[in-house]
Amino acid sequence: MINEGFKTTATKDDVTALRSEMNEKFDVVNSHLNTLDARVGRIEADVHALRDGMVHRQEFQDVLDRVKYIEKKLGIESGV
Repeated sequence: MINEGFKTTATKDDVTALRSEMNEKFDVVNSHLNTLDARVGRIEADVHALRDGMVHRQEFQDVLDRVKYIEKKLGIESGV
């Protein structure tokens, strides 16, 4: 069955045209991959920047507890 596909004779021009068409399609795929790579790199940089500026839940809770303590000592009524 596979050999039947190779029985047709292709000219050198046919092979050259096919090669050219395949190269064009691979160039398009390569361009898309490069774009995706750049976008993923930008997302990674954004996530890294967000992590640097992020306050962890335990740190936030610690600060809240300290503020509550200070408010209590100073006699400040808090809404929380």
